[in-house]
Amino acid sequence: MRRINSEFKTGNLSEEGQQLANRDYFGYVEMDDFAFYAMADSLDGELVINSARIAVESLIRDFTEHPSMKKKALSRYLRQAHRELQRQKKGLHLKASVVIAVTDYQKIRYCHAGNSRFCLIRNGRVLERTIDQSLTQNLISEGKAPLDQAAAHEERNNLYSYLGERGTPKIRISKKVKLENGDIFALLTRGVWERCQEPEFLGLINDGKDLDEILGQVEDAVLRDQEEVKIDNYSLALTFVNKVYRPPEKKWTFKKIMMMVLPVLLVCGGIGLGFYLRHRNIQAKIRSLDQYMESGELYLRYDNYQKASEEYGEALKLAKGLKRQDESREADQYKKLAEQIMLADEAMASGEYQKAQELYLTAGRMSAESGNIGRAYIYSQLGRTKEYIEIFDLIDIGEQKEEYGDLKGAVKSYKEARAKAADLYYKEGKEEALARQMAAEEKIEEEAQEAVSRQKEIQESAAEEAAKKQQEQAAKQELENQQKANDQQNAIDLENQGNELMTQEQYESAITFYQTAQAIYIRLELADLADGLNSKIGAARAGIEAIQESKAAAESESAAEEESRKAEEAKKQSEEFGPWMQTR
Repeated sequence: MRRINSEFKTGNLSEEGQQLANRDYFGYVEMDDFAFYAMADSLDGELVINSARIAVESLIRDFTEHPSMKKKALSRYLRQAHRELQRQKKGLHLKASVVIAVTDYQKIRYCHAGNSRFCLIRNGRVLERTIDQSLTQNLISEGKAPLDQAAAHEERNNLYSYLGERGTPKIRISKKVKLENGDIFALLTRGVWERCQEPEFLGLINDGKDLDEILGQVEDAVLRDQEEVKIDNYSLALTFVNKVYRPPEKKWTFKKIMMMVLPVLLVCGGIGLGFYLRHRNIQAKIRSLDQYMESGELYLRYDNYQKASEEYGEALKLAKGLKRQDESREADQYKKLAEQIMLADEAMASGEYQKAQELYLTAGRMSAESGNIGRAYIYSQLGRTKEYIEIFDLIDIGEQKEEYGDLKGAVKSYKEARAKAADLYYKEGKEEALARQMAAEEKIEEEAQEAVSRQKEIQESAAEEAAKKQQEQAAKQELENQQKANDQQNAIDLENQGNELMTQEQYESAITFYQTAQAIYIRLELADLADGLNSKIGAARAGIEAIQESKAAAESESAAEEESRKAEEAKKQSEEFGPWMQTR
């Protein structure tokens, strides 16, 4: 019952960052005698299947069925998870970087494949840590890259081992490490260690008051530059070892004494046999080393780089154990060459042709340093990557032309890409170019139909507008005709009123009506009718003159009569006052 007599407190965070989904995964289980922690980071681009979750669930399932912290057991758990990724779905290359830790509440052992990390912290310092299986780590080990730039180095995610790879993953398993009260161990994915490097990470752990506070501060450090950089999935699990299990002390027994003495006796008695067996073992290892070296060379000649890497890997282990520097250096050189070619092949298979080209160029330089082994294959693959890149360059040019509206130019580029892919028997490139060509041609057809439709709409609209104008013109003409008819009737009415006034000898009023009617006839361009009124106007004026003459004659006659009257009156007065005037 170790679990209840110890105190391990675990907390974790796992978020998607700025990605569409979180493809990290963490899980752990605490049993009576063991606790198991597993974290994985998906390396593939498959959104439907979470390879990290598949790997972690497989590890936890196998551990709970047969809990152990032996190296063979841990290796078996990881190999089973590796096989599950390979079996999941045909046509997909599921990949995951994995790190696990297992403890019996007294000691801890960790192992990993890829660049997900484990670290054990004691007294504010990192006591144990994993070593990434990446090209960056190799460069650091060789002194070609500085340690403080590892988190930002461009090859940090260029892994040579991980679960789901085509070969057998290079699983690294640590020795057992004794735990002490106050220890902290962490499992983290690259989303954390890229954004929060080790010195800052340790500072946050040392300054933090509790587990939740530390997790929150680490997450703040990961997200602080999210406005400037793209944040990947990030996951961190921390376990505080507040109390380590201490077994009760046992009394000395005869059996225990014998168990201590017997090994000494056996060592003393079998020391000679040991020397003999050691010599024989060394000779067997030398023979195995030679066989592995020969096999590796043979596999390299036949371009079987997976097997070559495995053979040279075994040779490297034997050479290091035997301290044979020349064979160790040669095996390491050829192993790295094979791994570099495998990385390039994987990038090629994944459609990352620019990356594959760079990897093949590096492999070419390594081949030149290794006696040009694999040179023909490398440069053949380089030629293929160049042609594939040209195909996708043509497709990209077609896309750009589509963006600028040059659909015919885009179709031409897609056809060139399709023809080049067909010449290379590159099915995927041919299918993509054909699909884009058909889509562009469909757009051209749609635009042509739209143009015809627009022209038809324009013609129909013009016809409707013309008909509308014609109707408006007809209505206007009809209105004008009606107005003319009304005006003409008004002129006739005015002329008739003038006639009536003429009969009444109201010649001035008659002239006014005639002139008004004549003005209307002139405006209506009825010249005959307008001219016909001149005689009537003339007659009215003649009537006015006759009246004026008659009036003048009457006035003259009246004046004569008045003079005559006055003369009579004067005569009469003269007759009346004549005698009086004479008397006076």
